[in-house]
Amino acid sequence: MGIWRALWGSPLHERHEQAVRQSLEKQRAERRKRFRVLVSVKDEETLYVVRMAARLANCDTCDIVLLYVRPIDRSGAIQVRLARQNLLEEGIELPGLRRLRKGLDVLREELGLPLENCPAQTAHSSAWGDAAGDNKVSFRCPEGREIVLKLKVAPDVVTGILDQYELGPYNLIIMGEPLRWRKSGLWVLFHEVVAERVLTLAPCSVMIARDSLDRKGFFLCTDGSARAMNAVRRAAVLAYEAGEEITLFSAAPSRAELKAARKAVDDARALLEKLDIPVKDAITAIGDPVDKIIERGEKYMVTVISNNGRSRLYNAFFRTTEREVARRAKTSVLVVR
Repeated sequence: MGIWRALWGSPLHERHEQAVRQSLEKQRAERRKRFRVLVSVKDEETLYVVRMAARLANCDTCDIVLLYVRPIDRSGAIQVRLARQNLLEEGIELPGLRRLRKGLDVLREELGLPLENCPAQTAHSSAWGDAAGDNKVSFRCPEGREIVLKLKVAPDVVTGILDQYELGPYNLIIMGEPLRWRKSGLWVLFHEVVAERVLTLAPCSVMIARDSLDRKGFFLCTDGSARAMNAVRRAAVLAYEAGEEITLFSAAPSRAELKAARKAVDDARALLEKLDIPVKDAITAIGDPVDKIIERGEKYMVTVISNNGRSRLYNAFFRTTEREVARRAKTSVLVVR
C-alpha cells in the first residue's frame, strides 16, 4: 500500500474530499468579497424584514438569502419525490414554501429584479433524517447579484439559522422581533426564543427588524470605544450605500461625563469625514444610555449599536445595553459585531 501511495498519490476518495474542500474554500473566499444578507422569514405578516433587506442591500455587490426553517418530519408525510422538484413549481406545498415565494415577490417588486433573465439553479441535500431535507433555488442575475430561497430543516429555528451561517459566511442576519422578550439568564442559551438566542450566539451582525420603513435615517450610537467606532464606520458605509442620512449620538450617564460623550460623537464625525460620508447631525444627552437611545432613536429607520464584545455566557446572565435596546426599541435595531 505504501508503494501504491508513492506511485499514485492518495486514494480516490481522499482526492475527492480534497477537491471538495478546495472548492468550498474558493466559494467562501469569493463570498467574502460581497455583502451577504441572511433574512429569516417567519410568516407573511412579517415580510417587512424582506423589504428591509432590499432597502439595505440594493446594489449589485449584495446577495440576499431568504431562509425559512421548518421542523424535522420523520413521519413520511412529506414525500421524497418533492425534494427532486423545482421549489417554484405550483402544487408543491412544503411548509414555508409559500412564504419564500411571497418573499421573492417582495424582492422582485422592491429591487426591480428581471428574474426571467436570471438563470435558476436548484439544489437538495439530506438533513436530520428528514424525507425532503434541505432545498434551495438560486438566481444569478446578469449584474452578479445572487438571490437564494432556502428551505431548511432543523430541530429548531435558531439551530437552522446558525447552521445556515456556517454555510455562508454572511455579513448580516435580519429577523423580525419576537412576540415577547424575556429577561436575562442561562435560559437564553437553551430556551426557544429565537431573537435573543440569535443575538447572543450569532458570529455576525444581527438586525431585529420592525416595521419602520416609513421612517428615515440611521441613528448611530457610540461611547467612544474602539468597538463602538468600528460599528459606526461599518454601519455608516451601509447607510451611505442605502442612501440614508446619518445621525450620531452618545449618552452621558451623568453631567460629569458629558464632555466624554461630546468627544465620542466628534471623533465619530471626524472618522466619517475621512471616509467622505456626510453626517446630518451629532447629538448628546444626559441620562441612562438605554433610555436615551430608545427615546431619541424612535424617529429613525434604524438604531445602530455595537456589541459589547463579552462572552456569550456573560451576555446570557447579565443585562446588556444592546439587548435592552433591541428588546425595548420602537424601531429596527442593528447590533454590529
